[in-house]
Amino acid sequence: MKSGFVMGITAPQDEGQTPLDPDEARGLLPTWIATRADLNVAEEENIAAGIAWGGRAIRRQPVLTQEFLRLLHRQMFGHVWEWAGKYRNSERNIGVPPHSISTEIKNLLEDAIAWDEHHTYPMDERAVRLHHRLTFVHPFPNGNGRCSRVIADLYLDQRGATQFSWGAGLPGDTQRRAYLDAIRAADAQDYRPLLEFVRG
Repeated sequence: MKSGFVMGITAPQDEGQTPLDPDEARGLLPTWIATRADLNVAEEENIAAGIAWGGRAIRRQPVLTQEFLRLLHRQMFGHVWEWAGKYRNSERNIGVPPHSISTEIKNLLEDAIAWDEHHTYPMDERAVRLHHRLTFVHPFPNGNGRCSRVIADLYLDQRGATQFSWGAGLPGDTQRRAYLDAIRAADAQDYRPLLEFVRG
C-alpha cells in the first residue's frame, strides 16, 4: 500500500505550516506536533506501521470483524491520537449517529461475510462496497477514509486478490477529486465510478 492517497498525504504543501487549532489538537499524543505538516509526518509514519501490522495480522485473523477493524485503526493512528481504535461518541456532518455505529458495523460485516459465501458480487465489488459502507458509517473521529481503504486492500489480500491502486496514476488533486466524485456516486448506489477508480 503505496500511494500518498492511501497514506493520507493529499494536502497542498503550502498548507503545511498552518497551526493546529484546539479542536484539531484534542486527543493528540505527541507534544512536538504544532502544524499540519508535523501532523502529516507523524500520521504517515504511524499509518505505514499500521499497514505493516495489518499485512501480518491477516495471516492469523479474519478482516471482517469489529475487533480487527478497531485494532487496525489503533495500529494506524495509536501513536498520534488518544482516541485511535475507539468509535466516535459525537455527531458529525457525515456518518450515522454515534449510538448506531456498532450496529451498522455489525450489519455491514455480516453482509460482507454473506457476499463471500454466496458470491453475491465480483471480488472487486465486494471490496468496494465494504470500503464505501465503512466510510458512510464513519465510525471513528478521524482517519475513516484511510482506514477503510486499507481494510479493502487487506480484505482482497486475505482472499488472494490483487490490492487496489486507488487511482495512483492520477496527480494528487485530480486523484482526490475523482475519488470524492466516485464516493458520491456510490452514495447514490452507482458503484461504477468507484470500481473504475480503484483500478485506475
